[in-house]
Amino acid sequence: MVQSQIPLPVGGALPLFAGSTLRLVGGIILFVLLCVAAAYDVRTRRIPNWLVVVIAVLGLGFSTAIAPGLQGLLAGVLALVVGLAIWLPSWLFRWLGAGDVKLFAAASAWLGWKGAIEGAIFGALVGGVLAVVWVFRFGLPRVRRSGRSTLPPIGQTGTSRAPASALPYTVALAAGAEIAAWFPHLLFR
Repeated sequence: MVQSQIPLPVGGALPLFAGSTLRLVGGIILFVLLCVAAAYDVRTRRIPNWLVVVIAVLGLGFSTAIAPGLQGLLAGVLALVVGLAIWLPSWLFRWLGAGDVKLFAAASAWLGWKGAIEGAIFGALVGGVLAVVWVFRFGLPRVRRSGRSTLPPIGQTGTSRAPASALPYTVALAAGAEIAAWFPHLLFR
């Protein structure tokens, strides 16, 4: 008897959100939520805490649903902590805003800890491309005599109306999370 084999995508693994209706619906929900977060960041350079909480709670619920019981919940919490730990130094050095870091941690609850690592790498790569585009569009920030930039740190504004030249890094982090979710194991097996 000859069995037909389903061709696997690049990387050799099915997307995190393939295989069942629950997974597909989860993937669509995460995609929409990350698009909303990116839109908020582009418009205001802020990510609302309520949106981060929704993404985190639904991510923990998704993790629990695909690996029932305490094992799924612990996997989601571990992924959230890994996602937070990856970008926390960037916040401590004021390279990213707290909202960017919290958002990626929340999205990591959907991805698992390996997906969080891959998503962070892809997010950094997308962020590098985005930064180059931003520099061509807005130029390099000028430095005052005090040694501080005239532009706020990437992802931070300190005001509700952000200058157009502040880089909305959530766009890069959301893209990285989506790449890791839909094309798993591109980097790690």
